[in-house]
Amino acid sequence: MDELPYQALTLQRTAARIRAGEDPWLCIREFVDDFYAAAAAEREGMLTGYPEPVGERRLDAYLAALAEHLAVRYGLPVPSWVAEPHRFLDQWWFPTSFRSLHAMALVQSPAAFRRRGIFVDETELQRC
Repeated sequence: MDELPYQALTLQRTAARIRAGEDPWLCIREFVDDFYAAAAAEREGMLTGYPEPVGERRLDAYLAALAEHLAVRYGLPVPSWVAEPHRFLDQWWFPTSFRSLHAMALVQSPAAFRRRGIFVDETELQRC
């Protein structure tokens, strides 16, 4: 039996996996790994497909921040869906359980995250 070639994750497929009950942080890390490993010509397509809401507003905002950040960083068009009102938070969110990291996250969080009220430290998007 022939195996199908691996298809890199898109944010649209990542959101679908989260909606299906998979661990959101694992899904996001796998997407980021695939994005960094993808050829430059493939990256835009990984961001543009519309990810349906996952059922958790903070994660919807996080996915939008991630798409905007990666698009700006790699000189790609920012997808229009990232500007939808439900992809912004009314209250600040630090997706870490370590309060000691909050001050650092306030300073280091990329603009796409800060403008949505999400604060992460600089290691959040680094992958080995």
